[in-house]
Amino acid sequence: MIWTASGPFLAGRDIEVVGRFLAKRDRTATDLSGIASATPLGHRRLDCIVVDNETLWAQRARLDLDALTLEAGDIVSLLPEDREAIVAVGRPPDSGDFGPDEYILDAEAVAWLAPWYYIAGSHSIHDHADQGIERSDYRRSAHLVVRLDASGQRVERSYRLNRVLEKHPALRAHFLKSPNNARGLNIEGLAAFGRRLYFGFRTPVSKGRALILSVRADALFVPEAKLAPKLFAVALGKGTGIRDMAALPDGRLLLLAGPKGDGDSGFSIVLFDHRRDRTVTLGLLEPFPGEKLEGLLLASYSGEHAELVTVSDHPPNGNPRLFTVAVPPP
Repeated sequence: MIWTASGPFLAGRDIEVVGRFLAKRDRTATDLSGIASATPLGHRRLDCIVVDNETLWAQRARLDLDALTLEAGDIVSLLPEDREAIVAVGRPPDSGDFGPDEYILDAEAVAWLAPWYYIAGSHSIHDHADQGIERSDYRRSAHLVVRLDASGQRVERSYRLNRVLEKHPALRAHFLKSPNNARGLNIEGLAAFGRRLYFGFRTPVSKGRALILSVRADALFVPEAKLAPKLFAVALGKGTGIRDMAALPDGRLLLLAGPKGDGDSGFSIVLFDHRRDRTVTLGLLEPFPGEKLEGLLLASYSGEHAELVTVSDHPPNGNPRLFTVAVPPP
């Protein structure tokens, strides 16, 4: 189905989901949060990994850009069923009683950097009401970065990103604080280029600028290796954070920008050249009631145009859609 909004929105096409993505208790997933592919650009059929922010696993998928289908495949475990069995590099950032520790990865984004898929937990806590009492929900497992090889047979985990979040002058005031009302941090985007990972923050947003933190990918999984962090501030506008990211072959970043809160409107595709600190809005995305766009995949790139796939939180199977945007030269 092709749909075009009346207004300055990018035209998009619906992608049919074949099969279903799974949540807990054999339910259809309604919390898809990221999608990435190991297939090189230029192919029309892409092998993908899709993540859900309420599970312990990822799921394989096959994207056909010509047939406009996304076929759900096998489950791939990211965390053991027993939370005490987690083996990870580094230490979790436990700090007192943060309320119930729900055991999920809270996976918010995934990116491919050969030979691994990298999956980012939110590294966040959340305020909620527990029998009328306000509590903060701390999930130790949400403070992991996980990587998975293409075969799905090898999984590695790391807590080391927390060292940067806790010590960086621009981030430490937001660490282990809720993004709801204490300006806490929340990672929702991930991209990979060269030998580095780029983590995009939905919060905090300060003076209309959202944050991207870059570290050496392999160093996350080597004790005491230098992470070499770099922080970028992106001018996206008041109250606008990063929902996901994808890297172009030249290293520029495509951002899925959206509200720092739980809104279902105000999403856009933004091109960020971090080498030159240049930001260009490529198009606005039509709002759909109750849907929060959370995943972005660069599916093809000609040098002038990019095909992008989005997935959403809340609708069953993520309501994937395909967009084509014009991309200016570097």
